[in-house]
Amino acid sequence: MALRAPRRPSAPIEEAMGFVGFFGVVFLVVTIACELSGRPALGWALTLLALVLVVVVLDRWRVLVLRRSADTTSAPSPVVASRGPGDATRASDG
Repeated sequence: MALRAPRRPSAPIEEAMGFVGFFGVVFLVVTIACELSGRPALGWALTLLALVLVVVVLDRWRVLVLRRSADTTSAPSPVVASRGPGDATRASDG
């Protein structure tokens, strides 16, 4: 059985962004082609706008999930006592 790396919590969101982004590019090409050929392009452009808004929402969601997972996985850092400029750390220092 092959070992698998743990999956990031944002992986499904990023996959959805890629899926929606692909269709966004397709609708962009179709909208440009309709505009250049003189065919009606309002429906294509509105669909493209909806896809862009979905990508923006997915990106905000991904950032939220990454921040939340970073907050839960970060352990509190140990407190390190600071030394003054003249403090010796070893017997040979002085």
